[in-house]
Amino acid sequence: MSSFDLGLILRVITSPNSAFSQIRDNHEKYFVQSIGLLIFSSVLGILIVLPFVTMPLDDAYFENIDNTGNMNSIPSGEADVIWSVGLSILNGFISAVLFYFIGKKLGGDANWKKVFSVIFHTNVVAIPMIIILSILIFFMWDSLTLIEPTYIFEPDVNDEEIWSTLVPLLGYVALLAIVGIGFFVWLTVILVKAVKIVHGFETGKAFGLVVLVMIITAIVAIPLTY
Repeated sequence: MSSFDLGLILRVITSPNSAFSQIRDNHEKYFVQSIGLLIFSSVLGILIVLPFVTMPLDDAYFENIDNTGNMNSIPSGEADVIWSVGLSILNGFISAVLFYFIGKKLGGDANWKKVFSVIFHTNVVAIPMIIILSILIFFMWDSLTLIEPTYIFEPDVNDEEIWSTLVPLLGYVALLAIVGIGFFVWLTVILVKAVKIVHGFETGKAFGLVVLVMIITAIVAIPLTY
């Protein structure tokens, strides 16, 4: 049984190379912990994003849309929440499987449990990402709900008043884009480091594998999401 090693989990953020090396060399010890991190990050993402992001926008702008409208992508019940969590976990497993099989074909490590243990620990990075991004999106949505759509299109509306209403929203959008891009780059770097450690690849080869896995995972996830 794996032990819960908080120090190792924090080192994935502060010292990823040494952390991934330790996980690779002790994968039996950390395998269960790695699965727990995948599940925890998936559940955390759904529980934080749904109540603080989706529902305020839904309540403010989509009260009059019936069940046959275009709201299928927004979870509205327990079954949808469970499906969203399950889909997030499934995507994590699909990515790990791809990292294992493609990496092995390219001359990487043939021990699937070792690869899974290292790759699943990259989900540590997703935890602060989810929290920070959800806070920013919540404030952006909160700013959006203060805007009355019909007011903007009134013929006698003052342009200065419109901009004073929209500027905070646009500021949150810009900040969200910058932070989101920064987090995506960070996650990519962490994944490249993980692949280099577990498969013994050079940086270019590891980066190519990360990009390939991201593309395949996204393609596979599209029909499951809609």
